[in-house]
Amino acid sequence: MTAPRDWSQLLSNIPLPEQNLAGIGVGLVLQRLWPLRIGQPSGPPSVLRQVAGGASLAAGGALIASAWLAARSTRLARPDTLVTSGPYAFSRNPMYVGWALAHLGVGLLRNDAWVLAALPVASAAVHRGVLREEAFLEEAFPAEFTRYRLSVPRYLPTRRAGFRAGQRRRLRR
Repeated sequence: MTAPRDWSQLLSNIPLPEQNLAGIGVGLVLQRLWPLRIGQPSGPPSVLRQVAGGASLAAGGALIASAWLAARSTRLARPDTLVTSGPYAFSRNPMYVGWALAHLGVGLLRNDAWVLAALPVASAAVHRGVLREEAFLEEAFPAEFTRYRLSVPRYLPTRRAGFRAGQRRRLRR
């Protein structure tokens, strides 16, 4: 068993998507300048929005944490191996999905339409970065990443029966 990394190395392994942080920040500034709410400030819809926001924020945090734990022995900025266990067995980008859920949760909890409006823009910017990361991984781990890419969806798991088995069969041909 290898010695655990120091905290600075572990913390540096959490990618903080600047796109989501910028979207939240810009949304907060715009909300301050031109308040725009997504619903009534109180009442049943407010409770539902807060429950959905809290659930989204909690799910995002849990997904980020579990992805971080699965990748803790790999330097994600320049990996020497592919991380394919834990949430990476169901999504090639679970941390980014987690950050998007957290972004959504912040907007819902704050009843902030500007933060929510920034989410698709931030997600599009994150996606461009993901495409660059995948090109790097394809070059660094040609056969292994191709198998992984064909068997695990980029963002959200699918419920199609036999998804993984069917993709692996196609790859072997």
